[in-house]
Amino acid sequence: MTLYRGWRVALAGAGVNFLVGINYTWSIFATGLVEQKGWTYSQASLPYSIFLFCYAFCMVSAGRAQDNYGPRPVISLGSFFAGGAFMVSAYYLDYPFTAAVLWGGLLGLGLACCFASTTPAAMKWFSPEKKGTIAGLVVTSTGLAALVMSPLIQKLVHHRGTFQSFIICGIFLTAGILILAQFIQNPPYRIGDLKERFSRTRLSSLGDPRLYGFWFMFFLTTGTGVTMAAHLDNIMRVQAGYDKGYIAVALFAGCNAAGRIVGGLLSDRIGRARAMTVIFSAIALMLLLMMVVRTPIPLISAVSILALAYGSLYSIFPSAVVSFFGESNFGLNYGVVFTGLGAAGLFPYLGGALFELQGHYISTYALLLGTTLTAVIFSLKITNPSH
Repeated sequence: MTLYRGWRVALAGAGVNFLVGINYTWSIFATGLVEQKGWTYSQASLPYSIFLFCYAFCMVSAGRAQDNYGPRPVISLGSFFAGGAFMVSAYYLDYPFTAAVLWGGLLGLGLACCFASTTPAAMKWFSPEKKGTIAGLVVTSTGLAALVMSPLIQKLVHHRGTFQSFIICGIFLTAGILILAQFIQNPPYRIGDLKERFSRTRLSSLGDPRLYGFWFMFFLTTGTGVTMAAHLDNIMRVQAGYDKGYIAVALFAGCNAAGRIVGGLLSDRIGRARAMTVIFSAIALMLLLMMVVRTPIPLISAVSILALAYGSLYSIFPSAVVSFFGESNFGLNYGVVFTGLGAAGLFPYLGGALFELQGHYISTYALLLGTTLTAVIFSLKITNPSH
């Protein structure tokens, strides 16, 4: 019975993550705003950068909220913020900065409420040796979402325009997340869980330098993936002369989803630190390849492998946080690490600015390569948890 309830929570969490994965289709919305509303490329990148900043930094408070109040009310609240982001900003699309702040801020807050609650709730139902795999399964659907949504949103933006597209997506998000939230709950506490919860101080891990090492590596490596999510449609047009960028977006999403399973399995099999080194190195190699290829198939292949590695980060890091710091303060600890994604929101905006100045993405790739290689070096210095 407990196992059944655990899988029900995991599947509902995967459903919520599928819906919030709409953020990975932003490059399609961005192209529509450039073509239909006259936005510049840097303006079209700004909403995603603001979203990442708010999303990541709201994870700390959202994580504490789910630790204290449980996942269901937090996710339910997030449904209104996530859907409202599209519905409210739709009325301000003629004002790029206002729309960027509304969409990015509200969606960031909504997705933080959802993502901070789904993975922890599911992981608590399963044994320690399965936590990495479960984390990977629950977050897989986030990447899978864009695989399904990309062609649909491409048609929606093309035939209905950006305004109606935003309204439809907003309604869909609010209703879907709210319904699924009702199936997500924490397991009942056992005596041992209560002892652990009250024997450790809430802020105990915040004094551990390893936590900030994880933050730094998360910041350095997620910058590549979020930059691809924000610019991939345009990258395919400019670098490979390919006008069906939504196909690349869909493949990026599918590999991103698969990577979340691969990362969970890999980290369970070879250890958290070694898995980080392998995945970071794969990202660096694909960036090198992207700097030289100019035709669609090799470029899509490199992007797909990069997406596989990028998706792995979202199962490796939460399982590493549990392994190093325990479960009792997971929401807070992973929330702190996850703020690295907010800082990485700088990279999509820099990518848009560099493209406007140079007309290509080579400098952007070089910047991301440098950050990723730095993360590889840091991963080699990680020591095993002492407990």
